[in-house]
Order: sequence, then structure tokens, then C-alpha cells
Amino acid sequence: MVGRAVHMAAGHSLDPLFYIYPPFVFDLFAAAEAVLAAVPGQHLGPATAVSPGAEILAARLVSAAAAVLTVLLTYAIARRAYGLAAGVLASSALAVAPLAVRQAHFATTDGVATALAAAAVWAAQRADSRRSYLAAGALAGLAGASKYTAGAALAYVLIRALTGPRRAASALSALLGCLLAIALVMLPAGHLGGYWDGLGFLLGRSREFAYMPPGWWYHATRSLPFGLGLGAFALALAGVAAALWRRGREDLCLLSYLVVAALPLAFSHEVFFRYVLPLLPPLCILGAGALSLAPHRSRRWALGLGFLLLLPSLYNSALSDLVLGATDTRQQAAEWLNANAATGADLQVHSYWGQPLYDSQELGANPLHPLYRAGDPIADSFQQGLYTTRFTINRGGTPCYDLVESGPPWQAGGAHNPGAAAEFTPGRPSAGAVYDQLDSFYLPLWNLEGLDRPGPAIAITSC
Repeated sequence: MVGRAVHMAAGHSLDPLFYIYPPFVFDLFAAAEAVLAAVPGQHLGPATAVSPGAEILAARLVSAAAAVLTVLLTYAIARRAYGLAAGVLASSALAVAPLAVRQAHFATTDGVATALAAAAVWAAQRADSRRSYLAAGALAGLAGASKYTAGAALAYVLIRALTGPRRAASALSALLGCLLAIALVMLPAGHLGGYWDGLGFLLGRSREFAYMPPGWWYHATRSLPFGLGLGAFALALAGVAAALWRRGREDLCLLSYLVVAALPLAFSHEVFFRYVLPLLPPLCILGAGALSLAPHRSRRWALGLGFLLLLPSLYNSALSDLVLGATDTRQQAAEWLNANAATGADLQVHSYWGQPLYDSQELGANPLHPLYRAGDPIADSFQQGLYTTRFTINRGGTPCYDLVESGPPWQAGGAHNPGAAAEFTPGRPSAGAVYDQLDSFYLPLWNLEGLDRPGPAIAITSC
């Protein structure tokens, strides 16, 4: 995504050259890159000519800001729905949720889409006129223009409209706002046929992951328990049960949103952990809403118990931040090669995701799916690793170094190789470490004990 955002900012274009995802997050990332370009001493360009660190950081800051905004919105929604204590508990649960913390580090669509979905819920909760429902629908439309499934926030807006005064007018205003927002984002980007093909690709891609369990099982037993944290997940289940028992207006709106948001995930085998991120705010809100069932005199004790249930999440998220702050093994390997390998050496690399470096030949081959290829020198220059002109990759030249990487998704390597010129290890991952098998980032979501840094285990030997 970063390469395409840099292309958009450098070329003053609204075309991301990528039509699998809707374009709004690309627009926001491109705006961040344009701000970066205005900073003295900073220049936008391909990763083959400009060190991409600042360009990547600019997009990551958008994700981090979206995560903070989502926490604040969760507080405001929960406080209005269930009271001050619920607002504090719900926002705290989201702030320490391991999946939310991890995604805040990465430049992906998910965090921004989740923030916009939460904004739509916040706006609908306060809506009392056609104009305010128009705005709430527009925010749901922007969520859907960021990630298609995040458009499920419209369900909350519509249920809210249909259970209040002026039902038909409010619901129609929300629908109009949603459609206008989608049109204002999609039409300037153009390539509507490309987006239609991209949507078809997404709908059909589940077949590629037929070896994985269906989403209704996998997300319920892995993505959500470990994405929220085990204690927070238990609190969320209690909150869903409490909402089903109370069946108030707010309960029905939040439950409807959850059902609509979960349905596209339930029968798909494409079970990335991050796909459930938009479900986390309503689950945290409902979980905090369970406090209302406690007797008034026991509310403080119930709140204290709620915070105790968040401690496992806090512990894992703190470890995740510490590990992510350390130097990745792929960067360590690249630094060692630049310091010790002869110029012109050939590197035998066996894993795209584990490679520390890439060269011009790999840029031409582009090992990813054809739909990910932009045909643009800026967008396509952002590959896994750092670009090198000092070495060649997989061309069979001499001298030669063989790089053996673990995973993905797991980080553990083989036994120590006494003949290796250099070895880089992320530590000793726990046997109970929980990895996203499809999208691990070489970092477990849960049980990070024994890890010092992200990245695969890498052994470098002379060929």
C-alpha cells in the first residue's frame, strides 16, 4: 500500500493502481506522503532510489492515529449507551487488545476502516435529524470505501434510524449519505471495472485457503479470543448475553451490527486475524455494558473485576510493543551482508517473506499475484526487504551466500549450524505462541515469551 500511496502523492494522482481494495485508505496514505514531501530534506520516490523508511512511517502514523481515534470513539459510544464506567472499561479493553495494538503498527486498511465504522456508530447514536443521519450514513460509506466489510456499520445506522422517530426519512437519509460517500471516493479513482474484478477476486479467494477452518469456527476460537485477549473475550461474551437479555434499543443496534459484520467472515476460509478488527469496538462496548446487570452497590467490584480480566491483554500487548521495537532479523542479516560480503556476491534466497534484500531482477519477475503488480516504477519498487545494487539475488554467481529462513508464519529455525558464517534468531518462541497462519508478520499475537525481536530465524552460509 505504501508504494502506491507514494506513487499517488508524487504523481498527484487519485489512481492507486490497485483495485482489490477500495481506494479511500490509499487516499489517506497518499495525503500523509504529500505532507512528508513538504518536510525540508524529505523526498518521495521509488524504494530503489530513496530510503523508504520515512515513507513507510508516514503511512504507519495514519494507522496509529486511527487506532487512537477508535479508542476515543469507543469510550464515547459506551459512555452514552451504558454509563461512564462502561465507557472507561470499553475503551481500556480496546486500547490493550493485542490485535488492535498490533495493527496500529502497520500501514493496512483495517485500522482506518475500523475507525470510520466506529465514527459511523458514534454519529448515528447522536443523530436526531435527517441531516445527522445523512452524516452517519456517509461515515459508514467511507468505512465501506476503505474496506468493503467495514460498510457493515451501516446496519447500526439503519437499525438506529428505524427504531427512532421519522423512521423512513431517517433511514433514507442514511442510505443516501452512504451512497454519496462511496461515489465521491470511487468515481474520482476511476477503473470501476477494475474494482469490480477486484471484488470478484476477493470473493473467490476463499477457495485458495480451503485447508483452513471456516471463519465461524476459526474466528470464534482463535482470532477473537486472542485478538481481544482471553479475559476481554470472556467479558465480551458476557456482554452479548446481557444484551440479548436486556434487548434495549442500543443492545439491538450493536447486536445487529455484529451479526451483519460477522456474516461475510463466517463461511470464508480466508481467515486473517485482522479481518475481525472492526468487530472489536462493538464487542468491547457490549462487554462493558454487562456492568449494568450488577447490583448498584456492587458496580465498583464489577468494574474492578472487568479491569482484572484485561490484565492478560495488557501483558501480551506490552510484550508485543517491546518485541516490535527491536531490530528485525531480516534487517540484521542485511546489515551483516553489507558489512561482510563482497560486492557482486550472489545471495541464494529461498523465501520471499524472509528475504532481507531484493534486486532489479526480482523487481522484473515480481513474485506476487499479477493483481498486485502496478506496472509503475514507484509502486512496484516497494518489495519485501531492502533494495540492493551491491548484490545479486538467485542468479548463481560467485562468491555466493546461501540464506535459509524459517517460516512463515513461525519463527523457530533449525538446529544451530556450526558452519554458518552468521546466524540471526528472534529468540526462542514459546510452544504456546499463537500465530496468524496466513498473515503472521513473523510475530505471534499471543504468548510472546522467549522472543527478543520480530523476523524469521536466518542462517547465512557460504555456497
